[in-house]
Amino acid sequence: MFKTLLKFIFAIALVYWLVTSGKLDLSLVSKSFKVGPQWLIALFLIIIIVALGAYRYKLLLETKSQKKLRFFDVLRLNYIGLFFSSVLPGAVTGDLIKLVYIKKLDQSFSKTFLITVTLLDRIIGLAGLLFLAGFFSLIYFSEVTALSPKIAHVIILNLFLFGGTIAFLLTLISPFKFQKMIVDLIQKIPLLGKKISKLLNQLFELRENRKDLLKCFLLSIVTQFLSILAFWTISSPFYSGHLPLQYAFTFIPVGLIATAVPISPGGLGVGHVLFANLFSFVNIDNGASLFNLFFLLSFAHNFLGVIPYLLVGRKTVIEKETI
Repeated sequence: MFKTLLKFIFAIALVYWLVTSGKLDLSLVSKSFKVGPQWLIALFLIIIIVALGAYRYKLLLETKSQKKLRFFDVLRLNYIGLFFSSVLPGAVTGDLIKLVYIKKLDQSFSKTFLITVTLLDRIIGLAGLLFLAGFFSLIYFSEVTALSPKIAHVIILNLFLFGGTIAFLLTLISPFKFQKMIVDLIQKIPLLGKKISKLLNQLFELRENRKDLLKCFLLSIVTQFLSILAFWTISSPFYSGHLPLQYAFTFIPVGLIATAVPISPGGLGVGHVLFANLFSFVNIDNGASLFNLFFLLSFAHNFLGVIPYLLVGRKTVIEKETI
């Protein structure tokens, strides 16, 4: 609780500094409601994103489930996870709380499997984001780097991570002998080698479900595309400079990845500072204010998760069901 309180104080301090320094214009929120239906369009996109994400998670859970899971049960638990991700530091925080409820969907789920599948779901989601960032960085490398030499470092990082993403996905569906060789090599790493190899073994056990893994990866690309589109939709009317949608795919993913790190709730403060810098690379000086629009939209949507939590979540906590 003390660490969480410190993170909240840190996030609020960052926001205060941004406002007082003129980097964050809070009045942009009220202005955005008067421009057009951007909020409704972006909200609709986010709802689709969450629904597709729930379906992807359902597919992964069913690789070891003894029965077909109901989509709306998984969707409901996803919203509970989103709620806690918004009110507690880090996007992954909600996943940890969500695991408490997932066990009730199928008692045959083991703790190790649930943690592995939830981690894999996050990895696949991240892989989709890195794939998009790398793909658009490769296609528009010369055009984007011509905007500013500062963004060249981001583009090169995207391409490096793009290659790593492709290598990981190929490894995930590679033959057993190749996977075993990788696990044996990682086991030799001091301290963390055994823990990492144990996790990899759990991930590699899903290689028999290659079709489902491919489907989940394609879903991830679609959801991450829609996520960036939602960001661009709600913020593009207020760009202080020209920025085509395709260029946004080269640096917005970097900011979205960083906001998932458990430093502040939903990326509050940290995301504002990061996007202020990222947008400055493409000669747009109000990046913090632009991210603030997306942050408030995401928070308002994710807060809807309090409804299923109050309906079913508290009952589970009272029963002290654990994974």
